[in-house]
Amino acid sequence: MSATSRRGPGTLLAGLGLLFLLALLPRLYSALTVGWHWDYPGSFTLVNFDEAGSCRAALAGFDYSPFIGRQTIALATALDMGPPRDVAGDATAVKRYCHSPGHLLVARVYSAVTGALTAPTVVIIGLLLVPGRAAVGWIAGALLALSGFHMAESHSATVDAPSVFFIYTFLAWMIYAVGTRRRWALLASPLLLVPAMWSKYWVFALVAYAAVLPGRAWDYLCHGISQRRLVLIVLATAALLGLLGNADFQRAGRYPLLAAWYLVIPWRTVRRPMILWWLAVPVLACLLCRVDVIATYTTGAMSSGFGSGYGAIGWHKWLRNLLDLPLVLLVGLGLPACLFIPAGVRALWKLHDKGRAWLCLLPLLVFALYMAVLAPVTYYRHYLPLLPGAALLAALGVCSTGWLARRWFMALFFLWPTLLAVDLVADYHRDPRLELRAWYHAHPDARVFTSYYVNPPAGAQSRSRLFHPEYAAGDAAALRSADYLVLSENWYDTAYANELNGPLVGDPARLVKTRPEYVRFYRDALAGRHPHLQPEENLAVENFMPELLLHRRFYGTFQLFVGDLVILRVLD
Repeated sequence: MSATSRRGPGTLLAGLGLLFLLALLPRLYSALTVGWHWDYPGSFTLVNFDEAGSCRAALAGFDYSPFIGRQTIALATALDMGPPRDVAGDATAVKRYCHSPGHLLVARVYSAVTGALTAPTVVIIGLLLVPGRAAVGWIAGALLALSGFHMAESHSATVDAPSVFFIYTFLAWMIYAVGTRRRWALLASPLLLVPAMWSKYWVFALVAYAAVLPGRAWDYLCHGISQRRLVLIVLATAALLGLLGNADFQRAGRYPLLAAWYLVIPWRTVRRPMILWWLAVPVLACLLCRVDVIATYTTGAMSSGFGSGYGAIGWHKWLRNLLDLPLVLLVGLGLPACLFIPAGVRALWKLHDKGRAWLCLLPLLVFALYMAVLAPVTYYRHYLPLLPGAALLAALGVCSTGWLARRWFMALFFLWPTLLAVDLVADYHRDPRLELRAWYHAHPDARVFTSYYVNPPAGAQSRSRLFHPEYAAGDAAALRSADYLVLSENWYDTAYANELNGPLVGDPARLVKTRPEYVRFYRDALAGRHPHLQPEENLAVENFMPELLLHRRFYGTFQLFVGDLVILRVLD
């Protein structure tokens, strides 16, 4: 009998309720304050331009999953803040409603609540998987509750935090159904599978049903393959798909190299009928990656409306993806927790009571391999489903060592992510765009060009115009019609190392969502080399935690929609 069961369900529910409140309060506070009252009491400024995409999809004004949007619209309608009649299908009107303060308030609260509910859900998963070590679940849930990255995604009206909640609710249910062998629970699982998949088209959830394969089937499939060899086959298959999803490999046409994959199969020990399957794997993978919808999510397009597409990164994709995964976990959980993830992997490998229920977490492993090797789009928020799983591994690692018994260390263990959360979330409350309001007030007659994401004050719209790098070409006549140019880091970072470009940025043709001429312009302008621009002021994001300082040094500001603002004077 576990320690949790001895305390009784009342104590468990009370603990889960307290953890939910711990997670909810900071998320709800930011949801109700970020972007509000910037220009005048009652004003609202959109900070995250990806907010309410699901709402726009639900009203046929955007191509995205409508699942979350239909719920937030229903809640807003119940509160007499629903969309105008006959708005559906009009993309401009739909965007205006979905980005309105009323709907965004509802959608942000929805995101904050579902984000906070994920923490107790992770505790339940830990208790189900490791019943003899209740501390694993509670430590993992506390790490997620204190995660500044998860807080930041939860206070925005995007689908990311709700999607993670639905994913882990489904996984918890599957773990319960498989671990307790409740047939009725397994039959009811599709009710939770639908939101887990539909919230953000997370098809990886289907892999959880591998846990219900009969033991004889697993023995047949893996006959003659040791655990270590199985790991090698999985990694080799990921590398195989990574090559097939790489635009540079496709252009080089070096498909015969894929035959090297056959070297990892122990042909002498596998069952003879399985030989045909193993022979067919590279061929099937090659055919699969030629399907348009699969190619979109593995290779990406070579061009886009912004210039280069996600596929243009080519060979640099592997380095970028393999670096982004540990970076987002490092900032998401903090350095002390991440140091215990390898110990958690070792403990899981050696776990004696490792049952079939652990296989329900296979979707996370498959998704981690996808994001590490295949994914063409690597915004940090896309890694969010991995954060609770990493928290479970970190907690398992701590509990498998003697550090758990050292109270001073455990206090530091939780204090560190708390400080990291304060530092990260404070970026939204000290947004440089707030300071920009004072700059505009001090320059009442200035004619200003601004890049995307600058968000000029409401009263300065008439003398602010959207800037395009073409304005600075040649004699820069268009640029010289203004007095100042204000650039947002979140837009010009396409010219530098970031989560989409990776660390290798020497070749402008390989940089994502930009053009080589744009890259040269931004680098020249910010370095003071452009003949018609002079850097004058930098409204910078300030951080103090090592994880964020290191990220700023090599990759810029961690947040996607909060970054430095650079003000440049236009010269004749």
